[in-house]
Amino acid sequence: MNTAYVYLQLYRLFDEITPVPTDCGRLCKKACCKGDDGGMFLFPGEISVYKLLGPDWIKTDKTDFYYEYNSKRYNVPIAFCSGDCDRYQRPLACRIFPLTPYLNENGTIEVITDPRAKRLCPLAKAFFIDDYDAAFVKNVKNVFTLLAKNKQFFTFLKAYSEYLDEFRRFYD
Repeated sequence: MNTAYVYLQLYRLFDEITPVPTDCGRLCKKACCKGDDGGMFLFPGEISVYKLLGPDWIKTDKTDFYYEYNSKRYNVPIAFCSGDCDRYQRPLACRIFPLTPYLNENGTIEVITDPRAKRLCPLAKAFFIDDYDAAFVKNVKNVFTLLAKNKQFFTFLKAYSEYLDEFRRFYD
């Protein structure tokens, strides 16, 4: 199956469910959607969605963040938006913000508040995981548990979690 279509199906889990049952953007004037230079990482294979759809509101670029799989180095792409998107075409990282998957030391996937979100998002600053909509958190966990069944994605998730550890040391 085409990777783009897998992501498009996973996106649907977040079409109608959000971190809290209200428009959290009213708290911060949609700080996460300002289209500034922050950008959001695209997960392995997700760039295929934007090659397929070709929306004009999103631009992708390479980053210095990479992971290695089967002796090959993969740079993780980043997406930048104009600040005005089609909500149904948003990247997965946007859909799950301010949460993110994290692979703990036991190799188990957890859902955590993204430490990078703490500088921007009022929810990330004040909420614990149990404060978010339980169905939303469950969907995040299920999506990444499913994606991590792919060995390459699991390898990415290990590198991504180590990357997040650097931010966690700073913000926690």
